[in-house]
Amino acid sequence: MNDRFFVDTNILVYAYDDSAGPKHAIAFSLLKEVVQSGAAIISTQVLQELVICLRRKVARPLENMEIRKIVSELLDEWEVFVNNSKSVLHSLEIEDRHKKGCANSGMQHKNPPRRLYTPKI
Repeated sequence: MNDRFFVDTNILVYAYDDSAGPKHAIAFSLLKEVVQSGAAIISTQVLQELVICLRRKVARPLENMEIRKIVSELLDEWEVFVNNSKSVLHSLEIEDRHKKGCANSGMQHKNPPRRLYTPKI
């Protein structure tokens, strides 16, 4: 498979929040598929948002030790895109061209993913 996959924060939160009901099972299954593809991309921004959500926003917040384990696994299995000031400006240019939100994604990556998974799609 040549496709590259970017998963937004909400999908990751649903996958690791077992109180998310049916969204948990769907998101967890999707993550397994993306990881098995070997073409998963995650941004530093998404990692930071994930940590905050798992600590403060979910019904049953996770302990830091468990969150560290999740983040470590993501870092081992996913390509990490490091957001910087230029990537933020570039993502706005892409958004203007394609009329799709990408300021919070890996779409500004030098080799952008072909698929973006978000609950909005």
